[in-house]
Amino acid sequence: MTVKEEMVIAGKIHGTHGVRGDLKIEVFPPNFKLPNILYIKDKEGNFIPLEVEAYSKKKGLIKFKGYDDLEKAKKLKHRYFYVEASKLPKLGKDTFYEYQIIDSDVIYNDKVVGKVVKIDDRLSTAYLIIKCTDDKIRHLPFIKEFVKNIDVENKKVYIHPPEGWFSL
Repeated sequence: MTVKEEMVIAGKIHGTHGVRGDLKIEVFPPNFKLPNILYIKDKEGNFIPLEVEAYSKKKGLIKFKGYDDLEKAKKLKHRYFYVEASKLPKLGKDTFYEYQIIDSDVIYNDKVVGKVVKIDDRLSTAYLIIKCTDDKIRHLPFIKEFVKNIDVENKKVYIHPPEGWFSL
């Protein structure tokens, strides 16, 4: 199947639940109304459509058409699922989806100092995980004081890190 539009990760299928093909699901954008078709990638990186038969946001369970028993459902465990970027809810100013920032060049004093490899949002303050040009991995609090500007179109994140950050 050919995909004409940018596809983005919208969540993860964790494991099976019960014996009728139900799967535990985690949806990444909060309050995202799932479309009727989600996609997973096959081993070659092609997008395979899955039709949603039933979804309970409250229980965090999903069931796909044609995956009506435990054995079939097991094939979908531990997989990310994708949606067309246009299906994601529009975000407010200064709010971003992770896919828009990952792999962005990190710019300090007009020089590329690294790339964003991950965003860690498990704590009260999110952190950009940056692989710097000196091959060190550094964590930068994702706050206005240090992250000055994000240029989504050109994949650039402009920073002003705290003094001594580069010597960490």
